[in-house]
Amino acid sequence: MAYFERVRSCASVLGWAFLLASATLGAQNPSPSQSLPTAQQVMDRFVAAQGGHEAIFRHRSMTVHAKLVLQPQNLSFDQVSYFKDGRVLQETTYADGSVDRSGFDGAVAWDIDPKNGPAVAKDNVIESIRRDADMHYFGHVLDYFKSMDVVGITEFAGHTCYHLKGVNKWGIENEHFYDTTTGLLVGYRFDSSWRGGPGEEHEVFSDYRNFDGWLMPTSDAQSDAKGSAATTTLSVTFDEIPDSKFALPDPIKVLAAKNGRK
Repeated sequence: MAYFERVRSCASVLGWAFLLASATLGAQNPSPSQSLPTAQQVMDRFVAAQGGHEAIFRHRSMTVHAKLVLQPQNLSFDQVSYFKDGRVLQETTYADGSVDRSGFDGAVAWDIDPKNGPAVAKDNVIESIRRDADMHYFGHVLDYFKSMDVVGITEFAGHTCYHLKGVNKWGIENEHFYDTTTGLLVGYRFDSSWRGGPGEEHEVFSDYRNFDGWLMPTSDAQSDAKGSAATTTLSVTFDEIPDSKFALPDPIKVLAAKNGRK
């Protein structure tokens, strides 16, 4: 379960997991009197719904403890993720006590699997990881896109949503769904085949909770044709991580050097 295989092709908030969600999709054309907002207006409303720009950008680092459950394998893992200044370190503990470690130091995206050993990411996967390492992503989503448009109003995961379609800056198409009432992000739909995935995947965010004024989803449910994963956030704490936390492990330094990085 290498980190690069778990990376989402749309943006993610804090969870860093892998792949369920029941989603009912069907575009609805607005009535002539019901004009659609712009993508910027949807995003401004989303930022406000989370608590505002100040709440999102107040902290420089964040530690997230979570539980990950994979189906149909019925496997459960403990995860802790550390974010700071565009860097991330994630540690996933398996049932046998072994630990998968993965991270991004701003240049090298890497994983050390207890069975398969060290690996480094390549090409556009690095850009997806760079985005997911940004703990403030939900405060400036459009900065990662070269285009994004509101295309209609759609039912998604039991919510009436503004349906947005866009292309990120490394050329991957994304679909986003934001609740028309609350303004909060409900989920994504995307094609993961560009990174070797099985094709169409869904991701649904729910159970938003307040962490020091910042409303975050504590349930992240993802699914594709092969299975599903549910990540539940247990705790979020801020501003306690030293820079040394993100130092590259020695096996990754060696591998990165062989690949012409660092």
